[in-house]
Amino acid sequence: MTFLDRISTGWKAWVLLFVITFGAAAPGVFNLPALDRDESRFAQASKQMLESGDYIRLRYQDELRNKKPAGIHWLQAGSTALFTGAEAKQIWTYRVPSWLGAAFATLACFWCGIPLIGRRASWLGAALFGATLLLTSEAHISKTDGVLVFLTTLSIGALARLYMRNDQSKRMALLFWTAMGLVFLIKGPVGPMVAAYAGIGAWVWTKATVGKGGDWWKVLLWWPGPLIFVALVLPWFLWIQAATHGEFIKGAVGKDLKDKFTGASEGHGGWPFYHLTHLPAWFFPATLMLAPACVAAWHRLKPRNELGWKWLRDSAAIAAVVFAFLTVLLFALPLLPHPALLLAAFWYIAGRDDWKSRWPIGIDGLTDETRAIRFIVAWAALTFVFFELMPTLLSHYILPAYPAMGLLCGYAAVQLMDGVRMPVTRWISLVLFAIGAILLLAVSFPGVAVFYMEETAGDFKTVAASQVLESWTAYRSFPLWLWWVGFALAGFAIVEFARRKDGLAILLAIAASITIGWHVRIFMLPSQVWLQPTETARAALEEVCGVPGDDADCNTVAPQRILALGYAEPSYILTMGTQNLHPPETPLDLPTDMAAYPVVYLVNFEDRKAVPAIADEVANLRAEAARMKLCVTESEPHYALNYSNGDPVNFRAIRFDTGGCPGVSPAE
Repeated sequence: MTFLDRISTGWKAWVLLFVITFGAAAPGVFNLPALDRDESRFAQASKQMLESGDYIRLRYQDELRNKKPAGIHWLQAGSTALFTGAEAKQIWTYRVPSWLGAAFATLACFWCGIPLIGRRASWLGAALFGATLLLTSEAHISKTDGVLVFLTTLSIGALARLYMRNDQSKRMALLFWTAMGLVFLIKGPVGPMVAAYAGIGAWVWTKATVGKGGDWWKVLLWWPGPLIFVALVLPWFLWIQAATHGEFIKGAVGKDLKDKFTGASEGHGGWPFYHLTHLPAWFFPATLMLAPACVAAWHRLKPRNELGWKWLRDSAAIAAVVFAFLTVLLFALPLLPHPALLLAAFWYIAGRDDWKSRWPIGIDGLTDETRAIRFIVAWAALTFVFFELMPTLLSHYILPAYPAMGLLCGYAAVQLMDGVRMPVTRWISLVLFAIGAILLLAVSFPGVAVFYMEETAGDFKTVAASQVLESWTAYRSFPLWLWWVGFALAGFAIVEFARRKDGLAILLAIAASITIGWHVRIFMLPSQVWLQPTETARAALEEVCGVPGDDADCNTVAPQRILALGYAEPSYILTMGTQNLHPPETPLDLPTDMAAYPVVYLVNFEDRKAVPAIADEVANLRAEAARMKLCVTESEPHYALNYSNGDPVNFRAIRFDTGGCPGVSPAE
């Protein structure tokens, strides 16, 4: 028994896979501050569930957040209630569901691949997928995607067993519908859509080649399955519609979903082949096997005779015409699910007698291996095409296709380890892997951070660039020992792959990905406070004892809330408290009720959207304070870059007190 056989069987196979993703993501869960903007919005809505006791309506402060179903918020609220409570403001408690979801997605990928490509290939594919930068990054962000990819892959694993075994297993049918109901509660139709592309794609492919797609899917019509789906989804749907007076569907479908298909929602557009060009970095380290995966799948799927080649050429021509037609329709009818229409076109053509008479391929050569690769390719390709054609482009959208791509990589890896020669593909893979490694190592080196500091410092209008750079001196360097380890491991992986030591190369590539990720999450990102505007704002507020609830750490009373001017990022509300205000709710006059003091303003003097200018608003507050004989205490300026919109921020905290100025510096 080989080493691969030993680690891919028994309980240790599952434990090792879980540890790869769970361990790779762990530092980011605890070390990184709350991210803007989606993460903090998700976490804040979950936090307000705990604070209000309303687990139906989703809110961001006083605004209804009618965008996604409530499933992820229930998980985040439950995690926070278990570990701390709503009064605690640590972001890590909201990240636990994503962290566990991503780790379980790696296990689901392994489970899904076993009936398709066997344990050895499936384990390698799951390990490569579990170490990808995109998955381990989403694992420490409190959004939907970690749990989404787990439940989607689990449902496709049930489909794969029905497809390969054709045993009409009612247990697999029930598992499929349960996973579908749960994933719908996480992110609506995304999970069911991806599962449909895998199952229907494989069925249509079979029908197009042999004239009959098979009836392996009929057990899915067994009534308890759809009933489970309805029982999971319908109660919440009725509750949320009633609680929001019918506004949820208008917001989730009529606004959020529609905006994503009709244009670049919230400015999230991109260049052609957006997701394809991100593969060297986001799919690292699995890029080491990406080119062999494409070639191995092609060798398995290509026709074996003259009629087969004719069928393939005509199919490619039809697909190109239909695809071009659908691309044109993208601008006229953007809500159309284009890969689904592509499937429908082939389904119609494959059922025509003239198609079957001209291309009688028959069932010769239709092995289980071929059927399995068809299933995986349909899953990967149709999902990839769908998200590549969407007008709204965000790098994490493509994540549900990654388990399929990982399995194809595992399939190719076993072939290479068994002696199949792919000389040209091997060098292409080395280039892809090297590009990804160079990109990741370059952006995590201190010199790059210093370069961007110098570029950003010149964007400030209210202070000299030299003063900004001087305040950022402490952020110009961070430990590099993990960086050098990652550099060495990536280099050794390239050398061993070139020497055809494929198993060792994969092991080194996975280790390189984990190590580089640890370097970024332990040393690089936490040290770059100049890229963390809310943490920079906290530093300014602490100078005037202006953080609500921090009375014990100050020599005076902390305010009940903060009033922000020129800053409104969700991380500010999440980490400082739901009660804090930001524009346009922030009052521009000091209260006349002396019981309302102390009053603390957090001011961003670099805000260029304020009318009138921020400086004028602050001058009015100071003049008003002088008339009321209030004590005014200001922090030193604190500078940062708001990475969410690319704008510089110049924070000062200003505290207004009644009577004489008390000592407001933090207690020694």
